[in-house]
Amino acid sequence: MRAIFIFLLAANFIFWGYHYWDLGGTEGGIKKVSEPKQSTSIGAEKLLLLAERVNEEKSHGARPLKKQTTGAEEKADADLCTMIGPYNQLLQAEYALEHLVSLGIAAHITPVEIKEGELYWVYLPPEMSEREALRRLYELQSKGIESHIIAKGELTNGISFGRFADYVQAEARAAEIKNLGYGVDIKMLPKMIQEIWLVIEPGFDEKVGESVWATLLSKEYSLEKRQNFCLGVDSGQMFH
Repeated sequence: MRAIFIFLLAANFIFWGYHYWDLGGTEGGIKKVSEPKQSTSIGAEKLLLLAERVNEEKSHGARPLKKQTTGAEEKADADLCTMIGPYNQLLQAEYALEHLVSLGIAAHITPVEIKEGELYWVYLPPEMSEREALRRLYELQSKGIESHIIAKGELTNGISFGRFADYVQAEARAAEIKNLGYGVDIKMLPKMIQEIWLVIEPGFDEKVGESVWATLLSKEYSLEKRQNFCLGVDSGQMFH
């Protein structure tokens, strides 16, 4: 009986000691929760500051970003050439070019095709072959009708009776051929002429003095000075 009492007392003491040391790190029997890591609070603080900054910019009216121009737009704005012309003779343009080059000015001569009205082409539609076209040509010429074979283009192997700047003249010519029994047509074409221009490279026109301009423009009565885009512009549209 005494042994049982001692055993129960020892077990009670062990249980009390275990319970005491297990709760020793708590306050009032409630375990402490560890604080969040510092990085989480810093991240939240940054997000909060960013949101406040956005709201502040909205309230004060943030300045819009400046639109960036592309390289093509800058090129279009910068590449302007000064042009002198049209020259009646290539030799005069070459003299002017030599003068500018001697002054250190970068320049070159270029032909420019421009539209100047219309032409009216009187013709017979193409034959099936070149041989048939030759046979038709001999037939026409034997009757004293001035004509020739069209050698290239969409009317190849057709017969041409001439091109006229005046539609009335073209119509009269067509009527003359029709009276001989041939079914001719009239085709309208753009009348293109070629002009000779002296082109000064971008930026170099500033190096040309007023006296030099006056000398260059006085060489021919028809000369004038123009400024046009150097590239990407159809010459016919530039001078039309």
